[in-house]
Amino acid sequence: MAQQSQQLYSGPVLLLPAVLLFGFAILEKALNLFGANVPFVNVFPSQLLNWAVVLLAFEIALTLRQILEQIVVNRSD
Repeated sequence: MAQQSQQLYSGPVLLLPAVLLFGFAILEKALNLFGANVPFVNVFPSQLLNWAVVLLAFEIALTLRQILEQIVVNRSD
């Protein structure tokens, strides 16, 4: 009986924080145009956008690594 390999993919865990940071960046930029800001965000909108891009890059890298590991496991079977 063949042993089933455990799935490594846990879902896009960094996608939600990246989307939230992107949303806060847009909201902060829109409020800055009217002279206001979000009280709990103490950075520039561009910094929020940079953090969102970094999280998305990490998410893409994790997903590609898990896909590669799954391909290697499937080829060895």
